[in-house]
Amino acid sequence: MKPHLLDTGRQGQSPRKVFSRQRRGGSLWREVGMALLNGVAGTGVLLLLMQLPSRWDSLLLISKVISFLIQGLSQVGQGLISLTVGLLQALVVLLLLGLAIVAMLLLINGVYRLLRLAMPWLGGALALPVALARLAWSVVRIRPPDRSDR
Repeated sequence: MKPHLLDTGRQGQSPRKVFSRQRRGGSLWREVGMALLNGVAGTGVLLLLMQLPSRWDSLLLISKVISFLIQGLSQVGQGLISLTVGLLQALVVLLLLGLAIVAMLLLINGVYRLLRLAMPWLGGALALPVALARLAWSVVRIRPPDRSDR
């Protein structure tokens, strides 16, 4: 007995065969029945398919199917083109919005500079308090890494 296996206390029993190499034999009648059922089903489907040409014009049916496929592909193509145009229009709107914001910031900056030139005392009145300026600088300043590169 191997030391890593547990002793269950059972003795004299042969191990169960979980995977057997022998194939389980099926019932002869069941195999014959399945064969006949498959044959009858295949014959029935073939007979139904043989009735189709007399009920429908096959060439007309195929041409309609091809026509519908081409129309569907055309609509998909048109849909993709519409989606692309819509995305481009949205991108242009965002670009224009960004340009408008930049223009407003430039305008405000220009007016502020002109006022500061015209009224020199205005620059000191609109300046940030020293403590607030130091706090903003401590947040925005990029510091070198604290650790040394090894």
